Amino acid sequence: MQFAINPITTMNYEFDVDVAAYHAAGITHMEFFVDKVDRYLEQHDLSEVRGLLSAGGLTVIAGICVAQIMLEDVTADPERSTEYRSRLALCRDLDCQVLVFIPENPPDPKRDVYPTMERNLRRACDVAAEYDVRLALEFLQGNTLVSTLATAKQIVRNVDHPALGLLIDLSHFWMGRSDLADLEDLSPDEILLAHVDDMTSIEPEFLTDHDRTFPGQGRGIERHVLPAIEATGYAGHYSLELFNHDIWARPIDQIVSESVESFDFLRRHYGQPDP
Repeated sequence: MQFAINPITTMNYEFDVDVAAYHAAGITHMEFFVDKVDRYLEQHDLSEVRGLLSAGGLTVIAGICVAQIMLEDVTADPERSTEYRSRLALCRDLDCQVLVFIPENPPDPKRDVYPTMERNLRRACDVAAEYDVRLALEFLQGNTLVSTLATAKQIVRNVDHPALGLLIDLSHFWMGRSDLADLEDLSPDEILLAHVDDMTSIEPEFLTDHDRTFPGQGRGIERHVLPAIEATGYAGHYSLELFNHDIWARPIDQIVSESVESFDFLRRHYGQPDP
């Protein structure tokens, strides 16, 4: 099993501080949060971003940003198209082959919106392919359009574009209406990234994203989902993503140390034994 860290886990710290802490803890793979990199670029240039990553021995496996590319055709609006292309260019320039996006969340969607969404998404994929970047669709528990793996999988298959795949987040899988059976027919190349996390042990009815915690410290939501993902043949990274405000408030060295401990926990319990 390969592990990475998502900088949302260390949300209260800036990009350069993140990189230094990850390197000190021996972490070698990370996602990048566009907002953090943008803030760093206000006073630095791209070569300095690349230099920090290189000096820290860090490989970027995915970028995270808010890209609204499903309900509207991103290529039809010059301003939005320029911003979208800038995100893709940043991925390319950081040798990052995946950009994560989340579905829009309209209050009262119509069932007939899906063909339009898929058409728009296909156009967005065409643009992403120009940058050698693949888009990872993340389903979100509670989202009005794409809240389950089944729906996300159907969209990806309907779009049928080599630049599109899935992100599977354990918390959204466990809290939503996704089913283990939905993992059974996935091929490894359909899964571009997996997010790992656990949930605290309060009543499930009261759980939100902010109740995420480190794997090995919670209720064990990975117990059935991780083996099912592994069974697909997925060989990519499992990236730790936590939205817990109490964890965010801790010193970054402590957060990163506990992150590494959670990787060790998952590796011991779910990693394949050495041949």
